[in-house]
Amino acid sequence: MSFHSTNAGLVARVAAAAPAYLGGRERDGRVLEAMLAIDRAAFLPEGSRWAAYLDEPVPIGWGQTCSEPSMVALMLDLLRIEPGQRILEVGSGSGYAAAIAGLLCFPGGQVYAAEILPELALAGRANCAACRLPGAPASSLLDRIEFLEADGSAGFPGLAPFDRIMLSAGVASPSFREEPLLGQLAPGGMLLYPQARGSLFRITLDRSGPRRESWAGVAFVPLCGRNS
Repeated sequence: MSFHSTNAGLVARVAAAAPAYLGGRERDGRVLEAMLAIDRAAFLPEGSRWAAYLDEPVPIGWGQTCSEPSMVALMLDLLRIEPGQRILEVGSGSGYAAAIAGLLCFPGGQVYAAEILPELALAGRANCAACRLPGAPASSLLDRIEFLEADGSAGFPGLAPFDRIMLSAGVASPSFREEPLLGQLAPGGMLLYPQARGSLFRITLDRSGPRRESWAGVAFVPLCGRNS
């Protein structure tokens, strides 16, 4: 892989890989457009930026990673984020997925990006503050994202309801409970979360009750917090 690869090249590879992740279905074009506008290199530490355009997880310090872009795209595709929605991301890390979600829910939406590690919460906020969007003021991305330096593993009842809740770290303990998070969803809302090693789960609050779906074969850094 050349050091001179581009974000556009990365997004093209994510689009090409979509059938393997989506069972033959094409990637949501809105997700790809948002990824084109968000340069992954801006969300990595300087020493890791050489790997920004690899479709692989990249270390960001403190034992955490910026997830594989194809996996980020899959999760955002499955969430079906619409303009005006309220999104909670738990384990926001460098802010990369939160930034993309911020574009998907615009206009009128809001992303709450929770990160339990203070250093990463600070980095994520700074990354979004420095991110430049074509044709938009420099502050526009941070206007859409509120960073929460906190344990978000059980959500934030005081900020609920959310239209979408996404865990960007993997559940590794049998003590994890979905119920506190499901209870903070608006009608028709979705909870999406992975196991540290295992499956990715989507629970949708349909009129008839929660509807569960799963996709096997994922690996994530472990979720931290009291509901991990």
